Amino acid sequence: MAYSLSTQLVCDKYTIFNFRDLIILLKLALTKIEIMSDHLENNDQEENLRMENEILRLKLMAELGGETHSMADIDPEIENQFLKQVLAFEHGYANAKRTTVYESLGKPDFKKPAEISDELIGPELQAITALLLKSNIEVDFLAEYDDRTKYAFITEELFDHEANGFMVPGMTMHYIYEEFHPNHKLDIENRATEFLSHWFKQTLNEHSWELAPHFILPDRIILPKNEVIAKIKNIFDAYTEFIHEKYEINDVGFQLDENGGLGHAGGFAGYVGVLENGENRVFVDPFKLYMEFDGGSWHIFYAVFPGLVY
Repeated sequence: MAYSLSTQLVCDKYTIFNFRDLIILLKLALTKIEIMSDHLENNDQEENLRMENEILRLKLMAELGGETHSMADIDPEIENQFLKQVLAFEHGYANAKRTTVYESLGKPDFKKPAEISDELIGPELQAITALLLKSNIEVDFLAEYDDRTKYAFITEELFDHEANGFMVPGMTMHYIYEEFHPNHKLDIENRATEFLSHWFKQTLNEHSWELAPHFILPDRIILPKNEVIAKIKNIFDAYTEFIHEKYEINDVGFQLDENGGLGHAGGFAGYVGVLENGENRVFVDPFKLYMEFDGGSWHIFYAVFPGLVY
């Protein structure tokens, strides 16, 4: 016998007046499921895991106020491990003492960047990186920087950064240099690469976050994102696939002010569109993607691209 429970069923049966009522009902439902699971005679391991996952999701909502959704296409054992890790992290995070990265490492001795010669900065960086790894901390650099810049960032900035003093066993905390020091050129190149990849794979859609909420055309016509996507999908529908894609990004620029910024990425792109009748159509032209900086990210608000017609 299969059992399932959703918060929608709970809310349909009772009238929810406020958030406190919802939490009480969730806890009652949680107790009911736990009693049911104690008497469950079904020996199907997968079904038992699904029941446990229901309990874990309700715990997240009742105890922490989190919102969860069933992962129907995910193996229940993987979902089970994920939900347990989320619960463990949230419980640990809520009770953890606030500290700094340096204090969480045990206040190790280290040399100041100015005290290290160019010949020894590489080994010192390796040593400090190994120390971080022992505590399950990794620092990611998305672009190329010299060893002194990396070492100075770790010891002069990251060490003073606030940490929660809690780590789930087996989990690694990642810090990204560019989140402290934005690399706008790299971000613009990444947005352009995402657009190119999604175009060639014909997977641009409403969830393609590299696209801005609105497109601004040269004649000042403003198109909402959904209309732009509809036009792009009409183009995609005319071809079974795009093949032999090539591109080069050779022009990136941007300007920032207190209200945001404007940027662009340009270059050359070429690909072959395969029509439904088997014929091929070749596209080779320069391209330019115009972007705006808003909310801490770059997004494309207009594109001149081979094969794209508005």
